[in-house]
Amino acid sequence: MMKSMIVTLAFITGTAGFALAEETVVAKEDSGSGINVALGARISTLGIGPELSIGFSDNFTTRIAGHWGEFSVDGDTNDVKWDTDLNLASGLATMEWNVFGGGFHVDVGVIVHDNYVDATAKPTAGTFTFNGTTYTAAQAGTVSGDVDFDNSVAPYVGIGWGNPVDNDTNLTFFFNLGVVFQGSPDVTLKATGLLANDPTFQQNLKYEEQELQDELDKFEYYPVVTLGMTYKF
Repeated sequence: MMKSMIVTLAFITGTAGFALAEETVVAKEDSGSGINVALGARISTLGIGPELSIGFSDNFTTRIAGHWGEFSVDGDTNDVKWDTDLNLASGLATMEWNVFGGGFHVDVGVIVHDNYVDATAKPTAGTFTFNGTTYTAAQAGTVSGDVDFDNSVAPYVGIGWGNPVDNDTNLTFFFNLGVVFQGSPDVTLKATGLLANDPTFQQNLKYEEQELQDELDKFEYYPVVTLGMTYKF
């Protein structure tokens, strides 16, 4: 997966550079500044990681960033409480339009990710309730789930403030708001108890699987809030 992320991002970067080649030449002729490069770090709802910014002109910048992280969240459906761990690993490439040549910018790009969720059901008073039927801890065993998302390559759009290749300063702080369209989650539940292979139990577990999937549908559009700092060389 990581190899495919690197290949995809390399292709995106190459395409962006080719598309802006003419713009870069104009920028060199107009300002004499050429291509500017900045390195930095960011923290966001995608995790933490480094970023590389390449400024082709006063108005257009390409950002390439990596993210890693893990968030633990308690959630619940109608009958079951869950411990969920959101595991994050992604690469993001964006084209940034500095609308007025200043700090405000609009971003479009693509994210290549291997984000997934691990979920474990928590018993209530030693029992589980699936589809209105109560099971003991021995009957259900450990009930866990894997959650993947439809789109491992997903579009990203956002807005923000802060130009990493601003000619006025080398050190820049930036703030971005965006969203990743990562698609609907796919939930798979499994149990290890005495009734794990019982048809009725499996039917009730499938009902709970759908309940959990409906609860996680809110992550189809994943919000991205980012704070970061870059230094221009």
